Amino acid sequence: MANRVIFRESAIQAYRRGRVKDIVPRLTSRPALICLWLLLAVLVATAAVAWTVRVPAYVGAQGVILQNGVGGKTAAALFLPPDQSAHLRVGQPVHAQVGSSGPAVLGAVARVEPGVIGPDTARAKYRFEPGVDIVRQPWTVVIVRLGESLPSAAYGGSLLTARVEIGSQRLLAFFPGLGKLVGGAP
Repeated sequence: MANRVIFRESAIQAYRRGRVKDIVPRLTSRPALICLWLLLAVLVATAAVAWTVRVPAYVGAQGVILQNGVGGKTAAALFLPPDQSAHLRVGQPVHAQVGSSGPAVLGAVARVEPGVIGPDTARAKYRFEPGVDIVRQPWTVVIVRLGESLPSAAYGGSLLTARVEIGSQRLLAFFPGLGKLVGGAP
């Protein structure tokens, strides 16, 4: 009875087979793994949508409503930095607001004056009211046709702020660091 084995032979063989196999511990559960894959799919889909969606790019400007309109319509002279003149084209949309709380009006670029104009020439040519000092450096002058709802007789000489739509850029360009990679310029 001393040499008698207390385990069955099949149990000993199963034990030996189990020791030979590599056992990988299960670190995550199946539902957690499925949720992580779904999250990755949503992130990739969101990045793809953000890559394809383009939003308008604007350049801000200040200007004055001209006393004499262009072609019988109300017009304004906008003053933009000279480096923006390459982006300006006739027909580009303009969103303008008279004063700080005046009416908002839509318009379009009628023409881009050639060259750059200095502050004194701009004051003399566009007859700004005394004390108006929006032109302090050389500017590119853009003449804009404004909507019908803004009569030049009533608003002539008034200051306005405007945004000229100069193109579009990818939505991803708004994320820090990605603007240079995806072409943040219009």
